[in-house]
Order: sequence, then structure tokens, then C-alpha cells
Amino acid sequence: MRMMQRNIFTLLIAVGMLCSCSRQETTEVYTSFDVTDTLVADVHRIPPVMLYPRSMFLTNSCLVVFNDKMDTCFQVFDKAGLRYLYSFGVRGEGPSDFRMPSNQLVGERSGRTYVLDVNEVKGISLADGKAVVTACKLPVQRNYYNGLLMLADSAYVCETDFEEEKEYLLIRPDGTAEQQVDYPETPDRFGSVLARNQAYGRIAAAHPSGECFASFYTSDRRFRIIDKAGRLLRDVTLDIAPKDDRIPVEPDKRRIYPLAVCATEQYIYTLNLDMAPEEIREQKSYPSVQIFSWEGKPLKRLYLDRMISSFAIDEKEQTIYGVFAENEDEIYTFDML
Repeated sequence: MRMMQRNIFTLLIAVGMLCSCSRQETTEVYTSFDVTDTLVADVHRIPPVMLYPRSMFLTNSCLVVFNDKMDTCFQVFDKAGLRYLYSFGVRGEGPSDFRMPSNQLVGERSGRTYVLDVNEVKGISLADGKAVVTACKLPVQRNYYNGLLMLADSAYVCETDFEEEKEYLLIRPDGTAEQQVDYPETPDRFGSVLARNQAYGRIAAAHPSGECFASFYTSDRRFRIIDKAGRLLRDVTLDIAPKDDRIPVEPDKRRIYPLAVCATEQYIYTLNLDMAPEEIREQKSYPSVQIFSWEGKPLKRLYLDRMISSFAIDEKEQTIYGVFAENEDEIYTFDML
């Protein structure tokens, strides 16, 4: 009897230590963030080495910026003082060249950052003042992969084609694939599956373990947490201003909520505009970085004092790095402490 009690106790401890990604599906509505604050940028002037910066990531002691309109795609800066170091990633057809890299990261594993380049994945690592780029084919060959992410057990997930009934395609290492995750509503209100799917555009980031990923709708105050098998774990609605009751049918009336998302072991970070198209054109307000737990709870809303369009998070140093695509000679840092 005592042995059975010990076994049950051990089992309960093991269950309690499981990642939050393994929790059961829930539906939740939140009406506020626990903390709201405003951050002031430190402005770092840089030499003329960037052109339309689209995204960024941190690796080792460096900040890497992807530029969409340059023949050499990536610029490397020392993250401490943002001193420019070197560039890499020539556009071309060679094994280590880039044809059309995506501005969304596929994932990070063992010190290597992975970027989607049309229909293959390029791995990037920095060492001894240079970049090493490797290429690998995906287990299921497609002409394109929208929103590709690495999951656990050598699996991937990407968005389905534009007129499919499900949101995501799970790609297994054995070459099989399966569509998963229903849209929040039927196509009836939009008039077609294509129009519904375009209205529910989304951006996502995976937990570093690959056990689950967070998927945010760009035109709705709603996000989901989905496990590596495609099971819906959390379906979260944010009843937080500004907010439309539902996504407008007319594309030009839709707000843009998150622009970018990144994820760490503990938190999910989004860069949000939360503005309608006209407000964006007028730059009526500045964006905010919003922080969520992997249980779906909104924790912090950090307003920024200037416009940025992409960001990276250094949790250890509690620093946000940001750039604005139309401002090519500055990089910003924001202290979260």
C-alpha cells in the first residue's frame, strides 16, 4: 500500500512539472494587462549599411538584422554597443546563398538560427567573425511554406494553402502531412473560403522546446496556443481597447494588431500596432510590446516612444531591440527593467 502511495505521489509530481503546453484546451477572455508602462528608447546611430530592415534576431553576442532590399541580406552588430561588424548572405543560387529569405524565423536549435528561403531552410551560426550557412530540404516539398515553424521531434508546421478549410499543415519527418485547427468562423459572412482565410491572417512563434506554438490573428484580438500534434490548447480573446467586435468584412477597415511575435521559455512577446489603416498612415500613435504567459494570460503592455516595425528580445539583459523599416540609420534599445 505504501509503495502504491509513493508511486501515485511520484506520478502527481511528474504531471505537475509538465510544460504548460500540455494543458487541456480552454477558452478564456481577458479584459486587461497586469502591468502597463511606457518605455523610452536609446537611439543608436549606425553607418549606411541597412536598407529596409525587416526583422532581427540575437545570437551569441550579436544582433543580426535582415534587410529586404540589399544584395547582402544580413548585417551583424555587436549587441552591447551596436557597433557594425560585418555582413553576410549574398543573393544567388549557391548552396549558402539566399534567394528570397523570409522575415519570420523558423526556429533556433543548438546555437543555430533557421530561416526559410523559398522552399528550403537555411541554418545560420556565427563564429570567429563570420557566418556559416547550411541548407536543408524539408520532408514535404511544396512551392512555398507560409509561416513555417520548427516543432519537436523533427516536425514542422506551416499555414495551409489560401483556400483550405483548416489553418495549419503539420509536416512530419517521415514525409506525411496533416491539416489541423479549425478557423474561428465559417466563410458565410465573408462570401468565400478565400476571403475568410485572408481575414484571419496570422503570425506565430514556437516554444523553444517545440512542444507547442502561439498563433496570433493579425486583425483580431484573439490568439491560440496549439500543441505539436495540432491540438488546440488555449483559445484566448482579449476584450481590451482598441477592439472591433469581429473582423470587418471590408479589408480596408480591419485593424492591424500584432506585427511580429517571438517566444521564449516563459513568455510570448508581440509587437502591436492596434490601429486601423488610416491611423497607421498618420502614425497616430506608437506601437507597444505585449507580453503573455504560455497559459495565455496577458501580463504586460509596454508602450514605446517611437515607431518600430520589428523587434528582438534579450531576456537576460531585459532589453528590447527595435528597428523601423523606413528609418535605415538607427537601431533602438528599450530597457524593460
